[in-house]
Amino acid sequence: MTAAADTVFYENGIGSTSVDAVAEAAGVSKPTLYAHFPTKFAVVAAGLRHRHAALMAELESWVGREEDPRRRPLAVFSWLEDRYAARGKRGCAFLNAAVEAPDAGDTIRTVAQEEKTWLLTFLSRLCVEAGCESAQSLASQLLLLIDGVAGRVVVYGPGAAPRAITEATHAAAALIAASVPAT
Repeated sequence: MTAAADTVFYENGIGSTSVDAVAEAAGVSKPTLYAHFPTKFAVVAAGLRHRHAALMAELESWVGREEDPRRRPLAVFSWLEDRYAARGKRGCAFLNAAVEAPDAGDTIRTVAQEEKTWLLTFLSRLCVEAGCESAQSLASQLLLLIDGVAGRVVVYGPGAAPRAITEATHAAAALIAASVPAT
């Protein structure tokens, strides 16, 4: 059910997706769905948590293939390029959900914050392992670039992703290079 919720809400948006559509995509009845999730926003949050778990595993695996720890922070941007090319037509599901459901209380916003906090921590760890100075600050800047790509895709459509990712990658490379101590 959570995978179906993730897919349907991401592809169609929260406001224009009914719980009936999620139940149909999941192959369950609406009462069965509501037996597991008390509200539509709870279904959205569960779908986002499902997405978060998948993204964590995918990104960790992608970055782990890069043997040189100094290149791992930039590897995140090659993953981003691959991700947007394959499945990123609407930008970041977490940012979209936070914007699309402002009346959901803290439920959806909390899940979006958890995702961004995890990503910031992950980027920070990569920056530390790469030997970057001010790793936490650099990680925050890299996250701003990643979120900026998502913003471009939302505003200009999926066709904007390649250029936005290229520009973000160049900016990330410059930030990373500037943070590595001279030897």
